Amino acid sequence: MIFLPMPTKTKTIIEFGDFQTPVGLASQVVSFVAGQFSGYKTLVEPTCGHGSFLEAAFKCDALNEINTMIGWDINHDYIDIAKNIPRNHRPIQFRITQQDFFQVDWLQLRNNLEKPVLFLGNPPWVTNSEIGKITGQNLPEKINFRKHAGMDAMTGKSNFDISEWMMIQIANFISSTHSAMAFLIKSSVARKVFSYIVSNQLQIDDIQIRNIDAKKFFDVSVDACLFYAKGDTQKKTVRSCPVYLSLTDKKPVRLMGQVGKQPVANLEQYLQLQDLDTGSPFQWRSGIKHDCAKVMELRRYNGYYENGFGDHVTGIDDYLYPMYKSSDIAKDVLPACHRYMLVTQKQIGESTNEISARSPETWDYLTQYSSLLDARKSSIYRNAPRFSVFGVGDYTFKPWKVAVSGLYKTIRFSLIPPYDDKPVVLDDTCYFLGFDTMEQAEFIHRLVSSDTIRRFIESIVFLDDKRPITASLLNRINLEKAAQIENISFCYQRLMQMPDDQQQFCFT
Repeated sequence: MIFLPMPTKTKTIIEFGDFQTPVGLASQVVSFVAGQFSGYKTLVEPTCGHGSFLEAAFKCDALNEINTMIGWDINHDYIDIAKNIPRNHRPIQFRITQQDFFQVDWLQLRNNLEKPVLFLGNPPWVTNSEIGKITGQNLPEKINFRKHAGMDAMTGKSNFDISEWMMIQIANFISSTHSAMAFLIKSSVARKVFSYIVSNQLQIDDIQIRNIDAKKFFDVSVDACLFYAKGDTQKKTVRSCPVYLSLTDKKPVRLMGQVGKQPVANLEQYLQLQDLDTGSPFQWRSGIKHDCAKVMELRRYNGYYENGFGDHVTGIDDYLYPMYKSSDIAKDVLPACHRYMLVTQKQIGESTNEISARSPETWDYLTQYSSLLDARKSSIYRNAPRFSVFGVGDYTFKPWKVAVSGLYKTIRFSLIPPYDDKPVVLDDTCYFLGFDTMEQAEFIHRLVSSDTIRRFIESIVFLDDKRPITASLLNRINLEKAAQIENISFCYQRLMQMPDDQQQFCFT
């Protein structure tokens, strides 16, 4: 059973998932799994839905050593359907029961099942926050199981896919046994499960990721795969995982890995450039977060500005800055600024009371929309000065910037000059370095656009992530090392350290 959240879906569908796996795809998965190892004694489909994988397994002659097939689902209607799937006359115990996955006693299960066990299926593709939005209860115990702290826990890093939590329970079950798991999950979840296995040194071998066409089978646009892993009784250190384009390909397109605690998209390419993974000498920052675009973002016309409600606004120029969004800086040619952002602070936590004295029109404008600004849901605004924004500091107001969008699969760095004698600000889907001079910005733009940095980013970025580029990823890149590889180290040293009036030396 598969789930992707959609605005039109009912609470029940969002909470439990309602996209059933086609039997044809289930049969392909079962055929692949049987080709890896066929001596399983028990098969468990833990979120069985209509029972597509159970049906496919019954039809697979190669899995003829299975004595027991078990299907669980929390939906009693699905249980009734799964009990009636077509079966042949093989003498197999067939147990379909209503079961909440999050209430499974894994120790008892380990003692009761005949081994080796094959866990197989397609768990719901939904995050804990998406279920939380509808006040659903189909959740594991509410824990920050990745142990994020502080601001990371508050701003979304503690959000996780329900299937990730499920896969981790099963990975722990098969560790140090000959049991295995094979599940259709989002590619991003597969990587996190792989990382969990490596970081926790589970005794699991033969991990594979095999891409599937989710659009073809489920009519959804998401990167998905079959994640396969088999337990091992030997203590081995697993650090890599082959990635295949399909269920049937014989040769992987790349080898995914983990170096220390960092995921690596292309291990071979990464190892060639790993000296760059030693930290940036400059800190990449995200743009400004305000969570109220219709109020805080405006367009300029002749003599006035217009906000997202179509209201005409004047007299707030002191706090307005030209802005770019991700869609602007991702373009081949940077467009002229046509948006402006209302920036209420120069530093995080700075008092906003002075706005009323310095620019009464701006304060009146903010007060007019205070019901919207005061109702912003993110916990970062709690106990902050009224009308606060986040992601501001001295770096925000540097006149020159080198920026990149965090959202696009085509990674393009843009050189951003000031506009109308003001620094251009960016929204929080962008990342940037700020500079005082054009010469510094032009040099760094040339460097980050080089083949060396392009290849390094390709080796560590996962383009199927919702936000492939992040500040933490960019802050891994040692720009000074890259300059050495590109044979422009002398310019780097002179330009990034010399007085402003001598920086033209590197360009003569």
